[in-house]
Amino acid sequence: MINQTIDKYISRITLLNQPKPQKETKRFIVLPFVNKKAEDFALRLKSLVEETYSQVDFNVAFKSPKTIGSLFPFKDQITEKTSQSLVVYKINCKTCNVDYIGKTERILVHRLKEHQKKKQTTNKSACYEHIEENPTHEMDYENIQVIDRASSNFKLRMKELLHILKEQPELNKQLNSQSDYEIKTLIIQAYPQHRKK
Repeated sequence: MINQTIDKYISRITLLNQPKPQKETKRFIVLPFVNKKAEDFALRLKSLVEETYSQVDFNVAFKSPKTIGSLFPFKDQITEKTSQSLVVYKINCKTCNVDYIGKTERILVHRLKEHQKKKQTTNKSACYEHIEENPTHEMDYENIQVIDRASSNFKLRMKELLHILKEQPELNKQLNSQSDYEIKTLIIQAYPQHRKK
């Protein structure tokens, strides 16, 4: 019994005196990815750090030195109205002072050209139809107003609809026929959790 007690004590002391294993710590470094040589450099750096500091789990992450947006710094500084995209715009008739409100994802000048062209289909531009019905009238395409902007087509549709409902321009065909339906559709798309089953 004495021997067993002594053996237990010695085994407990030896366990307490053993050095505790150090916890492995994770470390990261972010480097610009230039070419394949960057990967070789990362492997050499990783092995060097792990040889010197065995308790460190060292990893290398790469990031692109340039983004696509950085190659086009002028995109957010366009001041010319007709060169902008994702806008809600207003066109005014010089003769009778009626308005049309529209939106475009594309560059505005291309949408304005469509308003001025005669289409073969029945779905003509409201601005073109106004000039067709009143040949002496003239739409003011030179002084177009950009009244709002958005970052996506969905937001653009919402903003266009809100401007149409607020200002009630006479040339917008959808003002009376489609506005209620479209605003409900847009609200359902924006808040699908409130859709009725």
